[in-house]
Amino acid sequence: MAYTGWLTDGTTFDSGAFSFVLGAGQVVRGFDEGVTGMRVGGVRRIIIPPALGYGSQGSGPVPPDSIMIFRIELRSIG
Repeated sequence: MAYTGWLTDGTTFDSGAFSFVLGAGQVVRGFDEGVTGMRVGGVRRIIIPPALGYGSQGSGPVPPDSIMIFRIELRSIG
């Protein structure tokens, strides 16, 4: 999975590539839900509300109660 994440004000907070097990709780719930059903080579833009992201706690560069926007590309399934 390759991704870029930004906030609604346009600030990029993270980008890169990583692997994870779908549904295993390794990523925020909104990311799991947004990736479900993708095919290899597919690209999506997902919008994750605070309730499915970091909520009122925030995390690192993501402030509390933030909406996160991601562009994701599914590169492989392993």
